[in-house]
Amino acid sequence: SNLKEVIVMNMAQIVAVGLVGTILCLMIKEQRPEISLLIAVTTGVLIFVYLCSRLGILLSLLEETAEKAGVSQGYFVIVLKVTGIAYLAQFGMQLCNDAGQTSIAGKIELAGKVMMMVVSAPVLLSLLDVVMGLM
Repeated sequence: SNLKEVIVMNMAQIVAVGLVGTILCLMIKEQRPEISLLIAVTTGVLIFVYLCSRLGILLSLLEETAEKAGVSQGYFVIVLKVTGIAYLAQFGMQLCNDAGQTSIAGKIELAGKVMMMVVSAPVLLSLLDVVMGLM
């Protein structure tokens, strides 16, 4: 229950930062669009850094649950890496899209997909070994 209250407060802080950034962007956009973009990017980075600082709680909970479920540490790490890559790619894409750079955003998306495949390759190879052993 206490954790839920903390999460709600954290979310309220994130929303507050987002709203302040949005209001500043709207106020400045007409006169100085480049400053407005800088405020938008800075706001996004602040929110992202704040979220990263809170990930420890989630990682501990997931690690504990994975141990109880008997999930291999190697697989758990791979899932975390793939998830991290997905979030980073999404964040980078959004920043590029905000700046009007859809082409670069598309390249980040492609890179994220390739990197997720590279990181998850050991799981795929392990699965193939199991399938080949059944034949």
